[in-house]
Amino acid sequence: MAADSPESEVPASWMECSIYQNYTASEVLVQGLAGVINQKDVELIVRAQKKMLQRFEKTNEMLTNVNSLSATRLEKAQTDFKKHTQMIVDMKKDLDIIFKRIGQIKCKVASQHPTAYAAVSSSQIAGEEDDEYDVMIKEKKEREAAANSSSQKFP
Repeated sequence: MAADSPESEVPASWMECSIYQNYTASEVLVQGLAGVINQKDVELIVRAQKKMLQRFEKTNEMLTNVNSLSATRLEKAQTDFKKHTQMIVDMKKDLDIIFKRIGQIKCKVASQHPTAYAAVSSSQIAGEEDDEYDVMIKEKKEREAAANSSSQKFP
């Protein structure tokens, strides 16, 4: 036996006739603690641990279900997103073609009927309907112009 091992501190004669001779040190420690701890307390601890294990298993099962449901919904959302993206790309292409055709028609009408086209386009620009953003921009410019003119009058 080595001089620094735990067995070297115990007399050799005690180890030879000890009932713990065939057990490891950890097993001897557990057996010693088992005699000190109240058995009812151990049973309560074991029951509490079993209860917690059941709760954890239920929680794990619920999380697994949520995960699989989320994965299914994600797949559906991805396919829908791809379809919608493709639809938007197709719509943009269609709108580009439509605007090109409108431009071609405008050029054709302008070349065939220049006086009528000029009259219509000038009246259309003057009578163009403003949306709320255009109105806000015009009001802001008017306020800035008024502020600038008043600041120029009083240096």
